Amino acid sequence: MLQKSGKVIAATFAAVLVTGAAGCHSSSSPHSAGITDVNSPAATGAQSTPPSAAPTSAPPSATSSATPTATATASSGATAGAGSTSAAKAPGKPTGFTRAGTYTYDLSGTANQPFGGAQPVSGTSTDTYDAPKGSQQHNKTNGQNGSQDMTLSAATDGLHVVDLSIATTGFNEDFKPVGKAVYFPADYKVGRKWSWQAKSTDGKYTLDVATTITGSASVPVGGKSLKALIVDSTLHITGAAFDVTDQLRDWVSTTYALVLKEHSVSHGTAYGATLSSDVTRKLRSTTPH
Repeated sequence: MLQKSGKVIAATFAAVLVTGAAGCHSSSSPHSAGITDVNSPAATGAQSTPPSAAPTSAPPSATSSATPTATATASSGATAGAGSTSAAKAPGKPTGFTRAGTYTYDLSGTANQPFGGAQPVSGTSTDTYDAPKGSQQHNKTNGQNGSQDMTLSAATDGLHVVDLSIATTGFNEDFKPVGKAVYFPADYKVGRKWSWQAKSTDGKYTLDVATTITGSASVPVGGKSLKALIVDSTLHITGAAFDVTDQLRDWVSTTYALVLKEHSVSHGTAYGATLSSDVTRKLRSTTPH
């Protein structure tokens, strides 16, 4: 019973955490990296790229204005990383990477699980971005019940998923993309749609992600009103005794390459139990710590 309970909790966690698959990660956000708006001023020394994605709700659990198309360029191993030429590029230049550091999000909402009923969700989660290595950047989302790791690769057509791992009590799975998996396209604009698929390395689970940039809005962060793209995604995880759908909406800043806000609504069944959740994440500051 404890093992099944742990797996159900993991299922809910997985559904909420696999965010930004469109624009994070999570981070998650979907979180998450993205593409910079070449006409937007970036924070001092910040590298810009939007995450994600938004895979990835309820439209939130991983955005956009009529921003001009930007092209992501992969950094070379000789220039990527902290203190590198890549980090010193002028604000607003597309790098395909998010400024390295840890970002904190405030959580609110509810999670309904058969072994505990409706439980409030509160506290914080963090998204941590490593300094890029060559054309790739790794980020990790840490929540109260587990973590998500994702590695993205920058190419001329946008950010691609290299790998995705979800770890929590009773659930520890590594996912690899099936074919080409564009996490966030370089030619982003309102109305842009894309999709990708990943399978767990043990062959037990499949993740399908479908994303659309549906509009733009302003989001308050740290006392400032920031422009964001609205990215809606549907994440569907299926496998052995497992069928969970997460409707995700991410508000993505192309200036800071960050998910500013994320709303995730999930529902489904796991190991014979019904589960659901409705969780919102809000970024505290665009400055990492």
